[in-house]
Amino acid sequence: MLRRSTITATALTLMLAGAVCGCATGPGGTTSSASSAAVPQLDPQVASTLDDALGAVRASTGVDSATKRVELHQSYTAADGTDVTPEGLDAWNNRDAGPEAPRPIGAVDEDDGALPPVPTPTARPMPPAGATERHTLSAEFVVTMDAASTPAQAAAVPVAMAKRIAWTGVALSLQVPAGPGRVLSSVTYSGTFDQTIPDATALGVAEGLATLAATPGVTGLEASIPQTMRVDYGSLTIGVAPADDATLARVRSVIDTTAFAETTLHGSFGNGAKP
Repeated sequence: MLRRSTITATALTLMLAGAVCGCATGPGGTTSSASSAAVPQLDPQVASTLDDALGAVRASTGVDSATKRVELHQSYTAADGTDVTPEGLDAWNNRDAGPEAPRPIGAVDEDDGALPPVPTPTARPMPPAGATERHTLSAEFVVTMDAASTPAQAAAVPVAMAKRIAWTGVALSLQVPAGPGRVLSSVTYSGTFDQTIPDATALGVAEGLATLAATPGVTGLEASIPQTMRVDYGSLTIGVAPADDATLARVRSVIDTTAFAETTLHGSFGNGAKP
């Protein structure tokens, strides 16, 4: 299925999920009985790993700029399993992370918009006594590729990340900017960073997106690679114009020559018709 979309942003986004507790541990879940409202802190070793990954991305050829944002998440569960996390706790813990929450992973359509700001309480909310506490962290890397970057350079980014962050729960949304004769493309790797990402797989994805981004009639392009690293088990969202059978057939024929052959397509034409 295909849909029309307008894409404007140029960025790479990584969400990293690990676990920290109290004055912080590294990845791997931990819980403790809540007797106080201790502010979670990032473990120095975890922080060093994130800095190393950011440095590797910044040093990659074809990357124009790279930043990271780390957030700590704290939740509380009652004895009966009910979530009793005080409203606004994460916003208070991360009040220095920025006034607005990050855009959704893989959000490349201007209609998605940014997530609204999370209200920050004036005082730190206190959890109920005796609740079980859990801390997790997320780190968002935003990387802008150079307008002249190649598929090989784009493919090197997830490979470099996988060599440095061997944790579960990682997602990477890599975007390559629009250029002469091509639209902006985005690919999201979901939960794949606890394993090696083969060079050939990353390159096949990047080359496939580059081919589709330059295909006449394509107006928007977004792919998702699942945790299994099976590209054909992922998804593909493509905007097309004009929305007619000839354009659809031409785009489908190009898809079949790429790593996305047999991948599930998502979307619809502007008039709501399903291809």
